[in-house]
Amino acid sequence: MNRLLTRALAALALSSLVLAAPAQAACIDRQTATAARIHQFETMMMVVSLRCNRIGYDMRGTYENMVMAHQAPFGQAATRLRHYLGGDGIDPHSGGFDRYATILGNTYGGGATTFASCQTLDQVAGELAKVPDVRLLAQVAETLIARPKLDEMACAAEN
Repeated sequence: MNRLLTRALAALALSSLVLAAPAQAACIDRQTATAARIHQFETMMMVVSLRCNRIGYDMRGTYENMVMAHQAPFGQAATRLRHYLGGDGIDPHSGGFDRYATILGNTYGGGATTFASCQTLDQVAGELAKVPDVRLLAQVAETLIARPKLDEMACAAEN
């Protein structure tokens, strides 16, 4: 990972935009956890780009370039989650993937938004847009999403 992306990720780890998680995925399989992290990262970036725009920092173009560069892995992650949540997932009566996507969006919809945090996320998106490598995307997603929301929901459903 290049130095700029490493610094940006370190700054984000301390930012209020990233939700701290206590542990790695435990109730869903590894491939689903990776898909959940990638999808949750994409959702986080989308919502944050909108939040940043509201305070006058427009990173939508950078976000869109990142999405285009990683269109295949983002699509594959969503497909895997749609399959996982399609009737035999956490709660077949919950509305599946759409309900889950709404929960994710709401997770990132509030909180403090600063020019500094927007700039850092803009740098992360910009670096990812330059390097369309699924391994790098997965590494960034794992760094920022230690435990995906899907795993928390799956564990809660088991109890």
